[in-house]
Amino acid sequence: MQCIYLHLIKKLERILRICFIFFVVSGIFVFYSCGVKDVKTRPEDYLSESQQTAILTQLVLKTARKPEGFVTKAEMEAYYKAEAGSYYWHFLHEKDGRYYFFISRPAPSLYGKRAGIGGYFTSDDRLSIRKYREVFQTFKLKPEEMERKGGILFEMMVNNQNLQEYQPGGKKAQREEWIEFPDGLNYFDTLSQAWRTKLLP
Repeated sequence: MQCIYLHLIKKLERILRICFIFFVVSGIFVFYSCGVKDVKTRPEDYLSESQQTAILTQLVLKTARKPEGFVTKAEMEAYYKAEAGSYYWHFLHEKDGRYYFFISRPAPSLYGKRAGIGGYFTSDDRLSIRKYREVFQTFKLKPEEMERKGGILFEMMVNNQNLQEYQPGGKKAQREEWIEFPDGLNYFDTLSQAWRTKLLP
């Protein structure tokens, strides 16, 4: 009888331990679930369809390669319209009066790789861009790699974290390609709205 009693006590203790662990894990899950903010990171979270088109068009004008040779106004419009169709808008987030963005465009590659561009701008009417600045450009990456790495760099940029370890020569860049620009020689010039090299005056 005593053996049965001890067996029941041990069984009850085991059940109580399981219940305790369950409640602790559940409590931790609820705590972190309540603490995580719903961060909006998609263009449609902030802009209507027409606003997205207007803003992306301006981003394309600032980031696309310029057409070579003499072209007419109609040809220029057709060129940039085609370029806009090849861009992909990955992330957008508004913080402290700035719109942080991460977009990508096709890059010369046999494997469908793309080059990513991260930066920010201000906009009073959500139709026109002001105070534009590019923070980084990535190396050519495969689409799935672009989404993963771009998301990490975008989050760090929004939180004003240092990206040097992801730049050429940085700790994170020793095994994988992340940021191509800026590096030790190239920087984004806010006056000309273009990447410049320190080698030239």
